[in-house]
Amino acid sequence: MGKSKEANLVTEDRWMREEGGWLDYNDRQVLDEASVNGRYRVRVITIRQMLETMSRTEPGKYRRFRKEMERQAGRGLTFNEIVEIGRKCDERLEEFTGLVSAMTLGQASQVRIWRVESRMTCRSVARAAYHEDWFARAWQPHSNQLMGIALCEKAAAFSQENFREEPWN
Repeated sequence: MGKSKEANLVTEDRWMREEGGWLDYNDRQVLDEASVNGRYRVRVITIRQMLETMSRTEPGKYRRFRKEMERQAGRGLTFNEIVEIGRKCDERLEEFTGLVSAMTLGQASQVRIWRVESRMTCRSVARAAYHEDWFARAWQPHSNQLMGIALCEKAAAFSQENFREEPWN
């Protein structure tokens, strides 16, 4: 029986979206949950793709999406509250950015190999760095996506590259 239904998983992580990425165990678990135990074919897209498509083709669904976000929060969310959620994520990323500020050239080279050549997701990069005992293993879970982003951003900066662009993402 083929999978006729489709589920979207939204992420900015290139190696979650493109084939050939090295997925962490948690990445696979997220994909499995999105497929509802294989009943749906999972399409991995960016937030921009999701919002553009939904607002253009299903404006009612877009409104329901916003209501669902508010339901999960247990109440209506104001614009400022949504901004606050983003701010808290930014603060956590800033903590990780400070943690990786002591990255060595050797570590940056290794991160580049993991991300660019081995096509690891950000979670996989974070887990690999954790297993290498980098930065006193000061993050949880081991596959923390924000830590992986901080690692990739710092490593890319060693070569004056942007981790959000080719060949990093």
